[in-house]
Amino acid sequence: MVLELSPICRWCGLGPLEPRLSFSLPDEAPGVGRGPFELQACAECGTWQVNPHPGLAVIRRFFEDPRRWAPALDPNSRPVDPLRRAEERLGEYRRYAAALKAQLPERGLILDVGAGTGLMLSLLDGVPNPRLAVEPNPAAAAEAARRGLQVSGQWAEELRPPFGALAALIMNQSLDHLVRPDLFLGRALHWLAPGGLVLLSGLINPRSLAARVYGPSHRLFHPFHQVYPPPTAVRRLLAPWGLELTAVWKPYFGTPYGSWRQLLSASAAMTVRLLRPGAAGPSPAFPGSCAAYLARKTLLTRSLTFPDPNPTCSRRPVET
Repeated sequence: MVLELSPICRWCGLGPLEPRLSFSLPDEAPGVGRGPFELQACAECGTWQVNPHPGLAVIRRFFEDPRRWAPALDPNSRPVDPLRRAEERLGEYRRYAAALKAQLPERGLILDVGAGTGLMLSLLDGVPNPRLAVEPNPAAAAEAARRGLQVSGQWAEELRPPFGALAALIMNQSLDHLVRPDLFLGRALHWLAPGGLVLLSGLINPRSLAARVYGPSHRLFHPFHQVYPPPTAVRRLLAPWGLELTAVWKPYFGTPYGSWRQLLSASAAMTVRLLRPGAAGPSPAFPGSCAAYLARKTLLTRSLTFPDPNPTCSRRPVET
């Protein structure tokens, strides 16, 4: 295993990066082991990131492995069938779907990158727009096809839609798994039609209460969650590129771990942790740990993204 060192922020393309903490996993992650793994924060935008990071080859092997969609135990040692787990997020996904339908341009493709079983796209039935699920894992892609969706097995970095072809780009719990989300979003600006939408969900906030209280034991710190942009960093990245935020969610209720009973239990666990900082165990699911963002492309002029000849350098898109 060779981890790749990034000298710049993989969210804003700037830096420098400053050490924050290191964490280890209770069980080995395929291709990277248990750690420890380093988390560093960008001094410019505040985004945390795993650095050194696993790199593209390791990430692809992890996400295309059919065993990823086999039944397993979750962090609370409860058996989970990943192919069915998406159904437990139905309440959360319905909120996203309703917001998308209300603002969706009449023409253009809806592209869901990292679509999983296709549940998010299936909730957009009834719209006139064609829909395409991009999912490289064979088991998840087969499930999406069974929903009647058109499916592509490409990776995000391989996508090349025509300029202005997209009515919406959905990155549902997938953007933070990319090695270079900054470069991907820079390219995606070309694909969006004026008024086109971008949905980014599952972005982990490193400044949330659970992250602050639990530190290295925060359940969402994982080497395949590569970037952790706080809300300020999301706004900072999207606004200069002509993407106007129209909705922000901090999902908890409507997720597999979101109920009043679970909230009371999690609050008790957080209190114990504050009183006994060395107490063992991972953090519970808690409000504010993740956020989702819906943005609309408002600039009607073409955005320019320069090619990246050196993978250690990032060039920001320039609006003209």
